[in-house]
Amino acid sequence: MTTHCVVSSGSAALAVSDSGSGSPIVFLHAGVADRRSWLSCIEALTGLIAPFRAITYDRRGFGETVCSKERYSRVADLISVLDACAIDHALLVGNSQGGRVAIDAALSHPDRVRALVLIGTAVSGAPDVAAFPAATQQLIERLDAAESAGDLDMLNRLEAHLWLDGPSACEARVGGTARALFLDMNSRALRADDPGDAVDNIDAWNLLPTLTMPVSIQVGELDLLHLQDRSRQMVATIVGAELAVLHGCAHMPALEDPPRCARLIADFIGRRGLL
Repeated sequence: MTTHCVVSSGSAALAVSDSGSGSPIVFLHAGVADRRSWLSCIEALTGLIAPFRAITYDRRGFGETVCSKERYSRVADLISVLDACAIDHALLVGNSQGGRVAIDAALSHPDRVRALVLIGTAVSGAPDVAAFPAATQQLIERLDAAESAGDLDMLNRLEAHLWLDGPSACEARVGGTARALFLDMNSRALRADDPGDAVDNIDAWNLLPTLTMPVSIQVGELDLLHLQDRSRQMVATIVGAELAVLHGCAHMPALEDPPRCARLIADFIGRRGLL
């Protein structure tokens, strides 16, 4: 059974979904999605591991969360959700910008984070990309042109190509319900009011060696090349971290191939005795 509630954090009313019972796992969505992106992965994970409690929420500017424009902390919002759900510490699973929030939380509140699963993750303070491959650069230029023209429908379509299909893959490689859900989630995000500036100033990239909890990193072989390279660098930097490359997947494996993503999460949890 899933319950839905609203958690206050600053001016924000964060939309939260809470299902199951047992050890808590908090799933943090990408910057082109919302909490619905995890539904199929959570369903696939059920039965693969011991009963668990799944928490998802929409960050500011996404999904059903409502907020006024203000300076805010993404980590403080996460801690507000943990506190409201009476969770002392949790396993955090983050995709893209959700991974960035997870890492920042693990560095600033290590007592609240049991382990990390990071999928195509962003990292605060990571080096800038010097250059993109030609196909990726052309797609980025088309994205910039659509944004400058205010063509949100075209921007949404191009972001689906970049993030869901992968920049080197054919457009609409991923179809069906996964694509329809991506386009709906990202359309809402593109049209959302500005939530304000996030003020989490954590140099996570240079602090990665201080992480002491178990860390699993997943990345799709069709994801942006710099994210693949970054994932490998993170595994070399974080003691005990492990890497899984998802062949045939791009930036959002939990949306594109939920059963495979769930199996990798379950394997990590089982081997590390995290539930």
